[in-house]
Amino acid sequence: MKYTIKHACGHTSVVQIYGSAKERESREKWLSRQMCMECKRRGQQVEAQAVAREYKLPDLEQGTEKQRLWAMTIRAEWLKRMMEAAGKYGDKAEAVREALIEAASTKKSAVWWIEHRGNLNAALAPAYEEALRRRGVTE
Repeated sequence: MKYTIKHACGHTSVVQIYGSAKERESREKWLSRQMCMECKRRGQQVEAQAVAREYKLPDLEQGTEKQRLWAMTIRAEWLKRMMEAAGKYGDKAEAVREALIEAASTKKSAVWWIEHRGNLNAALAPAYEEALRRRGVTE
């Protein structure tokens, strides 16, 4: 059944909702408390740009504008997760964070980030390990 949803951001969208009447009603209420997809996407892009500025990451090259924006979001989400996890390294945490930033900075292709989005840790491991070696850190 199609529903017109007024989202938390004030925008409306028409969505197809399946399930029992109770499930559809629950989903409709939940959607009305969410931002529309365009506002959510825009928020993710703003956050990704802030992460890129904070860590002085290079602009991404190759790909369409839409691909570059998506890749920036992938890179930012990965880097935020990894920076948080770096805290477990105690006195080595700062060097680990610097190595993560350096490793992320080596990949300047939007296409690369999109193609490797499901396995970023393994794909960035060589650059990360080299950055750690240069800092004299062993895990």
